Amino acid sequence: MNLEGKVAIVTGAGRGLGRAAATALAKAGAKVVLFGPDTKHLEEAAGEIKKSGFQGIVVEGDVSVAGDVDRLVNETRNRFGSVDVLFNNAGIIGPPRFLEDANADAWFTAINVNLSGMYLTCRAAIPMMTEKGGGRIINVTSGLGRMPFPKFCAYCVSKAGVDQLTRCLSEEFRNTGIRVNAIDPGVMDTPMQEQIRSLGEEKLGSDLHRRFTSFKTQGGLTDPGQVAKLVVYLASEDAGEISGQVLSLADLPDDFRRMR
Repeated sequence: MNLEGKVAIVTGAGRGLGRAAATALAKAGAKVVLFGPDTKHLEEAAGEIKKSGFQGIVVEGDVSVAGDVDRLVNETRNRFGSVDVLFNNAGIIGPPRFLEDANADAWFTAINVNLSGMYLTCRAAIPMMTEKGGGRIINVTSGLGRMPFPKFCAYCVSKAGVDQLTRCLSEEFRNTGIRVNAIDPGVMDTPMQEQIRSLGEEKLGSDLHRRFTSFKTQGGLTDPGQVAKLVVYLASEDAGEISGQVLSLADLPDDFRRMR
């Protein structure tokens, strides 16, 4: 699990799984670039990393804006020389509406952030990985990409795209030493879940609102810190030649499960 000397980019790094993963990657020895649209939360996360004596820098931007992503990669190259790990975590829930009621701009924003943003970050980072002879790309997907879920069509469609993007990139770059996988973290105790619960019965409907509320009240939410261990595993040489897979916490080796 030693990532000493490695450079990792984490998108959506200010809160939730992104923040937990950035911290875990730093503790494993990686130099971490924290990327996202909210400078305040990014600086807080970087501050926590630096207090522990690890290296972390902040780059503010939007994964769905090509210029922001190019700037992210350029700043990473200028500061650290290259990148070894790309953790594509940035994501939004999208419009909680049936298709005919969903605002078109909100629909396209969800697709652009959740899916096109991963295309942009991969496109920008892969040349540096190729120069080094390899790298690790880890994409966050969801079980909702493989099942229908009322009122969250944009999110479901975007995550289905992430699954296929992962498989396609894995095949395209298999001979370059770049390994591409996705993780399905399950339902986590993150700000996204808070956002969904806050929509209330009016937008979600009573059944969906009750379902999401029960995740919290009945202890059904996963700690992002546990999922971060899976990120570290896939970023490390311990993951070997695994590529083109969608993994969950059930696939985490015991050694990493015990990691603090």
